[in-house]
Amino acid sequence: MNLNDLARVHDDELESEPAGQVSGAAAQELLISITSEPPGQNEKSRAKKRHGPVPWLASAVTLAAATALVVTLVTVPDEQGPTPSPTATSPGEQASARQILLTAATAAAKAPASGSYWRTTTISGMDAVSPDHGYVIRRTWSKDQWLAHRPGGQSWWIEQYLGAKPLTPQDEAAWSKAGSPTRWVFPMDTTGYVGVNSGEVVQAGAEEKEATRLRGKWKDSGGAIVNPISWEEIGHIPSGDRELRAYLERRITAEAKGDHGQGPQSQESALSGACVAIVFGLPVSPAVRASAYRILADMPQMKSLGKMKDPLGRMGEAIGYQVDPRHGRAAYAVVQIIDPSTGLPLARSSTTTVELTGGRTTKATSFVAYQRMGWTDAEPPLPPEHN
Repeated sequence: MNLNDLARVHDDELESEPAGQVSGAAAQELLISITSEPPGQNEKSRAKKRHGPVPWLASAVTLAAATALVVTLVTVPDEQGPTPSPTATSPGEQASARQILLTAATAAAKAPASGSYWRTTTISGMDAVSPDHGYVIRRTWSKDQWLAHRPGGQSWWIEQYLGAKPLTPQDEAAWSKAGSPTRWVFPMDTTGYVGVNSGEVVQAGAEEKEATRLRGKWKDSGGAIVNPISWEEIGHIPSGDRELRAYLERRITAEAKGDHGQGPQSQESALSGACVAIVFGLPVSPAVRASAYRILADMPQMKSLGKMKDPLGRMGEAIGYQVDPRHGRAAYAVVQIIDPSTGLPLARSSTTTVELTGGRTTKATSFVAYQRMGWTDAEPPLPPEHN
């Protein structure tokens, strides 16, 4: 997968283009980097309730705070488009990745820096080929992550499975022809499928919200850079560009011990991934987030893909980069959509081409869209029944 294959959405095409439709790496590959299992569950309970990926802790989140609560939360604007880069030479000229990332760094440095919880709200989705290979279904989830900053405080994930349905009118027609199923049972051998686990059963209907206490290694964590990271360590992450780069390189080297595939190119890919982990959700200081943006801006592999709608229909600036092959996985491209005017992420997505019965080819996408990310002094809106 080459970044040149990514579809660029131009200003005059935004109304007709489907949101989030960029050609990219396999959906499964993106989810490897942005998903993990829920905390504090055994294998039996995981197998029972798992309908799909659970967004990765460093980027996770769900819907809506109660409007009556007073919060100091940084909110991703739902409709406002990004402010053009101040370094762009003309309104009609596409800004470079470096210009976009440096603009975002300036905005991120001004964000609020404290609160009782670090809250992130996301909508995630993953497309899957139906068991009969006749059509594509899209499953979506919401997640509201509340990470308590107070030592010993209780952190929460409030999650909801939002359901599944055929992706496009053509998929809906094939689904109707197949008897309009509301339940899909996948085989143990999922070779040729995307977006599903072996033997998984996918339900069309939405489920109730469920709150889970974060336990074990996640309990006092403020997120993750590859592995969970404590609040104490987050507080010691250096903010200077060179200092942050050196810190991340040391951490990457330590965590990659014994990995013989960790060459110079893999190291650079890991560094960009670590910076993205910071930008897309780690509750670091505004200065550290700004430094992470500037490190990304200095990476030649970061490419501007132009203005693009995210899966929730918001317009932002799309940035892409290539991830090197390793551990038997092919190389793939990661696409992020950001709002440079606020320094906040809008979405990460990846799309792959899939083959269906009858020789039809179509797109299958995985994504995480960020509705809200920042500090708050509110309390989590826990559902009546919670663990």
